[in-house]
Amino acid sequence: MRKRLLLVAGLVAVNASAQGRVQRPMTFEDFAAVRNVGDPQVSPDGKWVLYSVRTTDVGANKRTTVTKLQPITGGAARIYPDSNTKAAEARWSPDGKWVAYTANGQLWIADASGVNARQITNVNGGASGPVWAPSGDRIAFVTAVFPDCDSDACNIERAKAADTGKVKAHIADNLLYRHWTEWTPATRSHLFVVAPDGSGLRDVTAGVKYDVPPGPFGGSEGYAFSPDGKELAYTAKDQGREDAWSTDANVYTVAVARGGPVVITAANRGADQNPVYSPDGRTILYASQARPGFESDRQRLMAYDRATRTSRELLPRWDRNADAYAFSPSGDAIYLSTVDASRTKLYRLTRTPSGWSTPPQLLTSGANNFSPSISPDGKTIAWLQDATERPAEVYVATVGAPGMSNVRRLTHENDALLAQLKLYPIEDFWFKGADGDSVQGLLLKPPQYQAARKFPVLFLVHGGPQGEWLDQWHGRWNFEMFASPGFAVVAINPRGSFGYGQRFTDQISKDWGGKAYTDLMNGLDAALARNAWLDSTRMGAAGGSYGGYMTNWIAGHSTRFKALFTHAGVFNLENMYGATEEIWFTDWEFGGPYWNKAAMDTVYRRWSPHLFAANFHTPHLVVVGELDYRVPYTEGLSLFTALQRQGVPSRLIDFPDEGHWIGKPQNQRLWWSEALGWFRKYLSP
Repeated sequence: MRKRLLLVAGLVAVNASAQGRVQRPMTFEDFAAVRNVGDPQVSPDGKWVLYSVRTTDVGANKRTTVTKLQPITGGAARIYPDSNTKAAEARWSPDGKWVAYTANGQLWIADASGVNARQITNVNGGASGPVWAPSGDRIAFVTAVFPDCDSDACNIERAKAADTGKVKAHIADNLLYRHWTEWTPATRSHLFVVAPDGSGLRDVTAGVKYDVPPGPFGGSEGYAFSPDGKELAYTAKDQGREDAWSTDANVYTVAVARGGPVVITAANRGADQNPVYSPDGRTILYASQARPGFESDRQRLMAYDRATRTSRELLPRWDRNADAYAFSPSGDAIYLSTVDASRTKLYRLTRTPSGWSTPPQLLTSGANNFSPSISPDGKTIAWLQDATERPAEVYVATVGAPGMSNVRRLTHENDALLAQLKLYPIEDFWFKGADGDSVQGLLLKPPQYQAARKFPVLFLVHGGPQGEWLDQWHGRWNFEMFASPGFAVVAINPRGSFGYGQRFTDQISKDWGGKAYTDLMNGLDAALARNAWLDSTRMGAAGGSYGGYMTNWIAGHSTRFKALFTHAGVFNLENMYGATEEIWFTDWEFGGPYWNKAAMDTVYRRWSPHLFAANFHTPHLVVVGELDYRVPYTEGLSLFTALQRQGVPSRLIDFPDEGHWIGKPQNQRLWWSEALGWFRKYLSP
């Protein structure tokens, strides 16, 4: 008992900074108290920034978003439009006199100071994603409608009938009958326009059977007005019964006044999305993937010439994704956002007499920089920056020919909280991977770190499999929370990860347990060899989605870990193919369906963790969400059965109201309590 008390005392030890301020490890209450800053929007005169703040009320089991308005020179921020309104998606009008925003599920408008607020929509499906026309006379937004309805009264009647009906059966004639966390509804998200005074409400995609933009995560980046306000370009996917196994989304244009949609990217069978008009109206930028069926192909930056109706790639030699992009107001530059070596970075592409300069000019390095917003005069830029040890805040800078100057942090929403916490920054390291190439790893010290002590290791594997660990303040798999009990965190970006070139990303497909597993083990070995304070006798591994798959693979192929934690992990590849919704994913990653003999022989029967269940011996925590249609929760149930039947210490946690991610505050509290408690139990001396 005495040894136990001494251990607990050591794990909760506090640290004092040089200023004498006592700092402590983070708790779940601290994690939930973080004020999540997002969506910065610079005013047209460059003097103000609108941004969102999302807070969590664990007791009420909900989150609330408000919008704040702050001078770009600094000073106090205030809630916009007023302290009683929960506004989101705030967007300046082109002249800066008005702001459109969403509140209570509808579209509103108020003047720049927040007064004269008025509701301008009252649509049954709710309104989201406001985008102003450059002419200022219209606002585009999306709402859910029944495609065959020609009025909102029809939508209301149909929705009421569905709600009050006694039969709740789902009937499907095609695949993709459910997606992410819900059964595919009878409604579709359509693109509407409305005048700032609420008049002229019109569905510009009336009658179409597809969603604008495609679900489940598309937002206002999926559509844009032409500079004259007469045309809209938007992203949609219309592949009929092939929707479940095709990635062929396209960019469409449609006249705002009247007219049918026209697809402008039909020649490419991969995904094309997120149009942006040039200020002179001659060009539409969009992101394009060349290979059909591969959702993680490189996002090429394409330019569509509206006069010749032809497209060309602007950066064919730049081996990174065009994740987000925007023209400068004058059209002489394009701002790009992409992941590079575990950080999101901002770049600028400039126009020269001979064309666009290459490669793009790097504007930010270090930390994680994203969501840029440029003022209409092109002189001011605002963006978000976060890191492992600090949540996102708004940063601003002056933009000039050499790059950015006068870089400064504008918001300080989390300063008081962070001052109480002992949080180390992430440390990068590089090592030799499976191909003899250079692979990146990340290492985080626990808040109790002392050079003379050894600490247990938590080895984290990211999902995807095409994804990455970033130097970011993660809203779910938060490194600092995993480190808080006194654990070192080691996280590797093996092949399959973004930010290291497309060849590196490609190398995991059809090889899930192969070179990526070698990369991961090599990375862990490198971290242990270079850091004597890491205790190789007390290690645990955890991951979600593909990270959960790899944790299951580790369970059948390694005994070096004392405990494992699988969240929403793939267990049986054949069952996964038959129950997941996005069939293009399994077709590409597994080489086809399981009745394809070549795919069965080379992938399904080689890389499925369930085939190695006889080797399971390590204590294993299994977490699933019943609304998870990406990796159906039966994968976790099958894993738990295999563990229990063999007498392996194991625990199952099933969330009936969660999907692939655990998002509700009280569910998150249980998730963290169980995960950290599991590793405390098995990694303690």
